[in-house]
Amino acid sequence: MSAHKAAATAVAALVAATLALTAGCGADGDKQRRAQEGDKSGRPGASAPPSPGKEPPPPKEGQERRPEDRATPKLPRDQLTPATGSFTKKEKKYLVGRVPEGLEPAAVLEAGRTACARLRTTAEVSRKDAISALRTGEIDNAGPAITHLCPTFKPLLKAAGKK
Repeated sequence: MSAHKAAATAVAALVAATLALTAGCGADGDKQRRAQEGDKSGRPGASAPPSPGKEPPPPKEGQERRPEDRATPKLPRDQLTPATGSFTKKEKKYLVGRVPEGLEPAAVLEAGRTACARLRTTAEVSRKDAISALRTGEIDNAGPAITHLCPTFKPLLKAAGKK
């Protein structure tokens, strides 16, 4: 595969991942309007903020709260199988403890591969920008992905102060 085709494939994967992640996003003004209006019975709308006392504690300074921070049951190692074919040892190591029940392991693996592709593309342009992206958490799942899927970027992770 030529470098051009590989780059085009990486860009296509990145675009697909971005579209998938932003598919449910709407305008904030619309959310606020629905929360204020509620339904006709006087109950708050579905997008109303959670009631006080039920929200988990705020994240540590400089960190975002992520969905995986919640206690979600994960698939056991023996259930980590793709729809077709099989995972390599390093892919399976990456997936252990990361795949929530009900989610396809291949989707989680694709997120890791996308992190590697984003890092590869950024590092080809600028090593400094790649380190900055790692330091700020701009590339989701980068640490685990580098550790298991693209270990050639471990020096960048170390330079970012992440390991």
